[in-house]
Amino acid sequence: MPAAPPPPTRQSRRKGADLPDLSTLLGDSSVLNVPAIAPEPSIPAIAPEPSIPAIAPEPEPAPAAGPVATPGAEELPSTGSLAEHDFPDLIHTLFVRRWTGTIELHRGRVDSSVQVTGGRLAFASSTNKDERLGELLLRREKITLQQYYDAGKAIRKGKRLGAILVEQGALEPRDLVKVVVDHTREVIYSVFQWTEGFYRLKEGPDPSTESITLKLSTAEIIMEGIGRIQAWSRIEQGVGGPDARYIRADDYQERLKEMTLTPDRLLIVGDLGGERDVASICKASKLADFEVCRTLWALRVIGILRRADVPKPLPAP
Repeated sequence: MPAAPPPPTRQSRRKGADLPDLSTLLGDSSVLNVPAIAPEPSIPAIAPEPSIPAIAPEPEPAPAAGPVATPGAEELPSTGSLAEHDFPDLIHTLFVRRWTGTIELHRGRVDSSVQVTGGRLAFASSTNKDERLGELLLRREKITLQQYYDAGKAIRKGKRLGAILVEQGALEPRDLVKVVVDHTREVIYSVFQWTEGFYRLKEGPDPSTESITLKLSTAEIIMEGIGRIQAWSRIEQGVGGPDARYIRADDYQERLKEMTLTPDRLLIVGDLGGERDVASICKASKLADFEVCRTLWALRVIGILRRADVPKPLPAP
């Protein structure tokens, strides 16, 4: 007797022949041709979905090979410990240098990588099974359990998970771009939580990365990533303590255009017409002192504010 047909999914299925050209949605047809990591044989797992490069200005020439140096600060070695170089501050150093390359991160059995273009976050991937696109969609109730396993069985070389879910009717084509961008952000946010592990800087663009452009704001990612950090020891180190003095960066208005701040956070920037220490900034703000310090740290990493009590970084060569 033939097997009974599978139950209907929560969304109507479509035949592949009826799908619109996905290249018109993603800006690059190569999005469908990125090899996926094969699932483990024990379960029909969902392969990691490569993250998408952000829209960013043309990268400036990368500095010479070797340690990455920030004027006025200690040299950043090409390999090091995240216990000594916190990830947000590592990003800040690379932003100052307008560096282009890949940050490889290792912690236990998890390997993650973040690609940087001209100092801006542009790409991310992870081997963590819980940070894959399929798991993200399942947690957010965007797909059913059956759709999750059906897509896992359909994965093959040269076929990305997002395209499979669209072909199977689990996702609408118009939703695919947003899903992939959300996944990219979540992979990067997870690295902000790392307090141990090791990093390695590989200078130069990654030739294996697909050049797909999507609207991905580095400033927004940094603000949200630091906003998820709860450890006061990291925030205190990042902000510099109550006597650290802050001032607006010379090009702060350009950086502000890249993000949307709440009125209270925007007021912190507006009040810094001159140098002020962290304690007085906290006293003047309606936000809790904990949140003010976390915000100051984020604004410094983004490049809107800078420490006035340390030497001013010079432009990248």
